[in-house]
Amino acid sequence: MSDKPVHGYAIANLARDIHGLLDELAISRIHLLGYSMGGAIAQEFVRQFPERVQSLMLCATMCGGTRATYAKPSVTRVMREIDGLSPEQIARRIWKVTYAPAYLERHEALAEDQTRREIASPTPLHSADLQFQAFAEFDGSKALAQIACPTLVLTGDLDELIPPQNSAMTASLIPGARLAIIPGGGHRVLWESTDECIDLISGFIRSESHESTAVRDAQVNHVRASSATSAFASWMELFTSLPLTLTRTGFDSLAVFRQSIMVGSASRFGDGKPLVLVPPPLGSNISLLPLSMWLKALGYRPVTAGHFFSMEDCSSDRSLARAIRDITQTVGRKAILIAHSSSMTQVLAAADRELVSDVIVFDARNPPITDGLRVHFLQSGWPPLNGLVELPRLLRSIGIELIEGIGWTGTPRSNALLAEGEGS
Repeated sequence: MSDKPVHGYAIANLARDIHGLLDELAISRIHLLGYSMGGAIAQEFVRQFPERVQSLMLCATMCGGTRATYAKPSVTRVMREIDGLSPEQIARRIWKVTYAPAYLERHEALAEDQTRREIASPTPLHSADLQFQAFAEFDGSKALAQIACPTLVLTGDLDELIPPQNSAMTASLIPGARLAIIPGGGHRVLWESTDECIDLISGFIRSESHESTAVRDAQVNHVRASSATSAFASWMELFTSLPLTLTRTGFDSLAVFRQSIMVGSASRFGDGKPLVLVPPPLGSNISLLPLSMWLKALGYRPVTAGHFFSMEDCSSDRSLARAIRDITQTVGRKAILIAHSSSMTQVLAAADRELVSDVIVFDARNPPITDGLRVHFLQSGWPPLNGLVELPRLLRSIGIELIEGIGWTGTPRSNALLAEGEGS
């Protein structure tokens, strides 16, 4: 198994990894099939190295950007809200959105077998977060018109995770591409309709640039790009699918506000870092709720440290320490503390180097000496509404730091299924 680093997951990097592997194996040209996120990697590979691709197959994937249709918020919650769950619990949780319902009813034993294989070497939580971040930020739509090799785009018509409209859009943007839609297929269409998919793929490879009988039988259909209005609606759907807390609590107006300020900005999707938000003295969680929801919408894991009655209040210290301990134990990564300067002394005292990697302080007039702790000072009010662009940029510049000895389910790493060097 390969290592699971804390950086380097950009789609362009992964495409270059494939290129390096082919060079190592002395393979000059390939028939390239990309499934789900692998479809994004395949699109990027053919963009960078078109001479290496003899034919291209994209399955259950999307081109990203404004032309993509993103999963419903309910589906996104199923995939993202997995903190503290075991690999087996996660596998069973995502069944409902990766398999078609009828397949699970008829083939539960096959799904159980696949689950056992997957949980035998589970993906670390930080790696899953970084993969999600890379896929969420991918936009290969502008390069699709340059693809010259024969291309097959394949999907199931019941895919909830990456809706089939994405395959239709992708096929419409690639010259001469063929679109095959499998009736009754979910996101795991390759598992659910294996024989049909093999027939389609092998027939396509044999025929390459000629019309394949197998593809004709699958009712090949090209769908042209929708209007600018529907493209914009798809972009808006991206951001309504990501804010998990907003969709639960019904703060739709805040979601719309965030969309309007984020479209076209330099802020991008986060990597799941645990963030502890500390209210100022006499403050409470309520004042931090909009900031917390906004950061969660961006792809981070914010928690609040509770009520702070005064700088000398011991219960406030305990609340902050508990918030730090709980989130770091759950996620297995060091936390970042975010506070106003009025709470800075207390926050810096609570910043255990074993559990905290960085502290971000807003509105600090006289930055203190911090004795080696990484502290960042942003000049903004509180809550930091004026820092909506600056804060995400800073968060992206801070790397992930794993906590030694803690597995991603919150158990000691030696007892977790995810041991060092394991994973998928």
